[in-house]
Amino acid sequence: MSEKMVITKIGGDEKQVDTKPIPVAGKRKTMRTYPRGVLKVKGVKDPAKSPPLKKTSKRHMIQILTDVGAKNHRKTIRKKLMKMGNKKVRGIAEKHGLLKGKGTPPSLVRDMVEGGAIAGFISLE
Repeated sequence: MSEKMVITKIGGDEKQVDTKPIPVAGKRKTMRTYPRGVLKVKGVKDPAKSPPLKKTSKRHMIQILTDVGAKNHRKTIRKKLMKMGNKKVRGIAEKHGLLKGKGTPPSLVRDMVEGGAIAGFISLE
């Protein structure tokens, strides 16, 4: 490959040029935090629920709560609490340590459980 080659310019002198291949640098490493194939983002309605996990999959979903998801989440929680009886709501509140005394009115207990469920600290299931 290192043969001499003659380049002739019109109106100029003859030059001898060595034709060696120019070394090329290796593949460039990307400086991204996550490779695009690994990072998947999906909106979620209930942030208190665990993410969907597959035993065979090494890539899992990163869950982000969007505005639409938060609105639907609040609606769902209110509907679930409306369907529940006072005893069940009080049981959830006691289980998570929200009640300090026995004489708390049911409407206040419902508001506390609803707030905790919306924030993601309490799961109603």
